[in-house]
Amino acid sequence: MKPKAKIAKLLRTSEEVILDLERKMEGVSGKKGVIEKIVGENEKKIKQKLTDLAFGRWTPKTLGVHLPNAEEVYIALIEKTKQTDQALFKHFHQPDFSTAIGCQTLINATRELTGDVSGFYLKREKAAELLRLNPPKNIMAALGYGTDIEKMLAYEDIFEIFSALRFIEDETWLNDVFFRPYENLKEEDFEERKIKVMVLPERWLSIGQKFLGKKLHHMSHLKELGVVFIIPVEKYGPGETVYLFFMTLHYLYEVDWHSNLFKEYSSQKDFAKKLISALKVEVSGLPLPDKEKMSWRIVAKYLGKKDPNDPRLFEPHTSPEAWHFTKTNRAIEKFSSHFPELELDFWRDLDWAGEYFIFNGEETLISFGLYDNGIALLKQGGFESKYLYHQQEALWNKIFMEYMGEEMMDKLMREGLERGYITL
Repeated sequence: MKPKAKIAKLLRTSEEVILDLERKMEGVSGKKGVIEKIVGENEKKIKQKLTDLAFGRWTPKTLGVHLPNAEEVYIALIEKTKQTDQALFKHFHQPDFSTAIGCQTLINATRELTGDVSGFYLKREKAAELLRLNPPKNIMAALGYGTDIEKMLAYEDIFEIFSALRFIEDETWLNDVFFRPYENLKEEDFEERKIKVMVLPERWLSIGQKFLGKKLHHMSHLKELGVVFIIPVEKYGPGETVYLFFMTLHYLYEVDWHSNLFKEYSSQKDFAKKLISALKVEVSGLPLPDKEKMSWRIVAKYLGKKDPNDPRLFEPHTSPEAWHFTKTNRAIEKFSSHFPELELDFWRDLDWAGEYFIFNGEETLISFGLYDNGIALLKQGGFESKYLYHQQEALWNKIFMEYMGEEMMDKLMREGLERGYITL
């Protein structure tokens, strides 16, 4: 298969989209042969990983020998992910993720990899003021404070309360009531301080389960406060260690990226408006402008999680989420170089790599990255519910970066985030 057709197939888009992209990006960057380079690199990686997974030498043109089918490759990747998870679990001294202390070794490792990152975040006193304006009734009731907001603020950690807002209070109330005063935020309401990575006390697990049950996600982040938080889990199985490791790193990079964004916005007259837009993680649905120039949509969340056939996924776009994971992967590679016995190097630069294999007579795309396979292992959903969305977003980013460079992509995504697209 020719390179343009192959990369279109990997991205589930049309060859016409790729041809148009190549023509325009060559004109902007002066670089030629980028698509061929990426396709060749992808094929080389897949060959090597299939050999590493004991499938022997393989090429798409192999004849007369047994080729692994899609399910066999998927099972082998999940088994490799499980081995990675077990190696990390042992390395971190078999952590007990049901307690705050049990999570600390893993957190310490992520902080060593990223350093003590500082950023531009909402002041504690301003956060307290927001709670006074609209007291969180569910949290106050769960903690036994009734309607006494001052007592709660006197005795509780403000970062814990803000974290709990995300999983205890009603989403409609948060969006329509609590977040409304954000419209009045000003530069002086923010300060420079270090990102805080915290494990919530165990009580929040039972409170969160009461409101969300099995829908409770046990980690998240607060971009405006510079917080990454973990909720202890009672039961944990395969995938938990690798998930917490790469997600903690990911959130650190995501929070830091938004801090730079907020700092840039703070000197502008529409600071609050832009801040709110970034926090809402909106993706424009308007057509991309100027068909004569090259435009890339900025897709700030994984649209494929909700609808794998969202039409915005099939047009040129960049993904801040995938960019944060690229930096996460590099941190893990750094970690791997310090502890080669963990064999984390297997996953080096694979987040964008994928290939089609046959299953029940049909071609099925398999992602080779740690993120997609790590989520699949954690969810224990089996072959039919495999994860694919990160690989394709990372591949779109890979194309942009090969033409324009990483620093330029990072800069243009920040500049164009509120607008929703980049035009070159």
